[in-house]
Amino acid sequence: MFRRNSLEKTIEKAEKYFNKGEMYKARNMYLKALAQDPRNIAILNNLAFIYHVLGEEDTSKGYSEILLKECDETLKHETVKEILILKIPALVSLERTGEVMEVIDELLKIDSKDMNALFQKSYYLEKENRHTEALDCIEEILKKHPYHIGSLLSKGRNLVELNRFEEAEKCYNLVFEIEPKNKAAITLKSQLLKRKYNLTITSHDLMLKAVESFEMENFKASRDYFKKALDMSSEYAEIWFAQGELFIRTGHISDAIASFKKAFEINPTSGGIVKHKEFFKLLDRMKKINVFLGFEEKG
Repeated sequence: MFRRNSLEKTIEKAEKYFNKGEMYKARNMYLKALAQDPRNIAILNNLAFIYHVLGEEDTSKGYSEILLKECDETLKHETVKEILILKIPALVSLERTGEVMEVIDELLKIDSKDMNALFQKSYYLEKENRHTEALDCIEEILKKHPYHIGSLLSKGRNLVELNRFEEAEKCYNLVFEIEPKNKAAITLKSQLLKRKYNLTITSHDLMLKAVESFEMENFKASRDYFKKALDMSSEYAEIWFAQGELFIRTGHISDAIASFKKAFEINPTSGGIVKHKEFFKLLDRMKKINVFLGFEEKG
């Protein structure tokens, strides 16, 4: 009993360090725990990951090898979903990607609707250029989780590879309604436009720079990039909406209102906003406060 309690305390300390990102301390605690329980699959998995993060790939792969051996030993007696899940990163670490699909298929035999298994299967099918099959997996996820951003982005990528550009663009546009400044969607839509229209630079390349400047609180640069993006192409609602968010952040409410109105003209559900009257009432109140405080002229 004392041994078990001691192990639990050691693992608890390791997890605390791990969650705080203190990888060296987490490693030391997990090594101490492993000395107490050498065949603990969860500890082996965490050590493989930690050594990968620390850049010690040979050691990481060594733990992955041990992890796989222990997983396979357990699976000889019983098919356990959690053990199959732990096999996947170990196989990826060891570059045994062909076996990854076999494990994923085993997971789907247990639960054909398992979201993580479907998503991982779509990823490997996409890597093998089996885009139609990848889409089948993604559609299963979206039936249950229609706003799952990772799946929408994945669906768009596969559709682009099949030259189904309009459908792909709808996927990215839906992501923008959920996250107006999603950088992955911005990048992917730029790639789509370049491929569709044989372009070398797009308004979305400039939008990405605007969003990155926004995140660094370089608001002047962000405003300049938004202007350049809209000068290049003014027909994309997501650029207008993201610019509106910048104007709110910098206190230019009149400019924000104008930018949002333009976004809604192009796409009435921009930013996921459906109650436009209430939205603009809120902005109008913000503007009146700014005028009262002298931050903005009445008009």
